[in-house]
Amino acid sequence: MSKAVARGFTLIEILMVIALFAAGAVVLLQIFSMGLYGSVDNENTMIATALAQEKMEMMRNVPYASVLPEARAQVPNYTSFDREVLVATPVSNLKQVTVNIYWDGKAGDVKISLVTYVSNII
Repeated sequence: MSKAVARGFTLIEILMVIALFAAGAVVLLQIFSMGLYGSVDNENTMIATALAQEKMEMMRNVPYASVLPEARAQVPNYTSFDREVLVATPVSNLKQVTVNIYWDGKAGDVKISLVTYVSNII
């Protein structure tokens, strides 16, 4: 008569499998968090671009004399974003308008700039 041999996993084998699964889970969670941060950064870039474009349209639709610079200040209804408008006059009857939008990113202050020209057609 032969004896039945009970085969199973040893404690060391089980601990090794748990350690491998834990290492894999940590790597997957890091990848997930980087993707999530990238998504938030892209969303902020899209919002900032839309805010800058909106201000550009406002500046294009006011009289030439009303195209004036604005100091950096918080954008109404968007507390995470600041806006600044710079106006330069490279030649007479022409204004260069630069709209800067700032927000806090992972590496610090992030800025998007859009530039347009407004002329005083006589």
